[in-house]
Amino acid sequence: MLKDLGTPAKGLLRATGMPRQVRRRRTVLVLVILACFTLIVLDARRSAGSPVEPLREAAAGVFGPLESTASSARQPVDNLRDRFAEMDRLKAENEKLKQDNENLTQELNTSDYARNRAQELDKLLKVAPAYTMTPARVIGIGGAQTFSHTVTIDAGTADGVHTDMTVLNGTGLVGRVVRTTTGTATVLLIGDRNSTVGGRLNSSMALGFVSGRGDVDGTLDYKLVDPKARPKVGDRIVTWGSSGNAPYVPGVPIGVVTSVTPNEGSLGSTATIKPYVDPTRIDTVGVVTGPPARPPRAQLPGKGN
Repeated sequence: MLKDLGTPAKGLLRATGMPRQVRRRRTVLVLVILACFTLIVLDARRSAGSPVEPLREAAAGVFGPLESTASSARQPVDNLRDRFAEMDRLKAENEKLKQDNENLTQELNTSDYARNRAQELDKLLKVAPAYTMTPARVIGIGGAQTFSHTVTIDAGTADGVHTDMTVLNGTGLVGRVVRTTTGTATVLLIGDRNSTVGGRLNSSMALGFVSGRGDVDGTLDYKLVDPKARPKVGDRIVTWGSSGNAPYVPGVPIGVVTSVTPNEGSLGSTATIKPYVDPTRIDTVGVVTGPPARPPRAQLPGKGN
């Protein structure tokens, strides 16, 4: 009875097989660990006579070609990946260069415009340095108004601009103000058919009248008051001025004589004038809004004093 309860049956242990298999696996594991440890110790010598060296050479002979083949097969994939990466980099660089080029072009255009405006304002002060002027910019041109040769400027009554004020730019006379609003003004150009300006020859101080032809280039006609006087090619003409400086102040350059033609059937001659101001390129102008800033005129004593 005790033998049956305390001792397991031999047949039952063989049926399950667990203890023996466990011992066998443990034994194999211990042997593998010992073999690995032995190989590590032997390989640590790193000498030509190492017993592990033949094994290393054999492994290299087997796995070396496989590794080389794998590397060769992987190379086209790596090259293709690098090529796509290079294309992305070049595309991004190209976009950046385009944007930089656009920015530089815009900056250059803006700089040119700002520089030209600064030069125009500087010239404006030299043409009529004695007068108070309100600078303005041309914002419209054409026949939207009553007159055919007019421009609209961005200064009006709020800026002190009123009708019959002289308008000039850095090269000479532009015209006169004929209409105003709070923020704008219409300027009749001297080249308009309805424009007449009193002009004086610089060379002889002779007086005459400058009238517009209505041409696009602003060509003018000039007739002297004295029919016996005759202008010469190259003579320069300036304004002689109006009463109260309205509509024209004196001394503003108008243009230069390019030809002289005798009047048919009457005395005198008519000169063709090329204006200093190109009516197709007007941008910055100045409206004379104040009298010349000058000290009182000195008295000329007579010989009897």
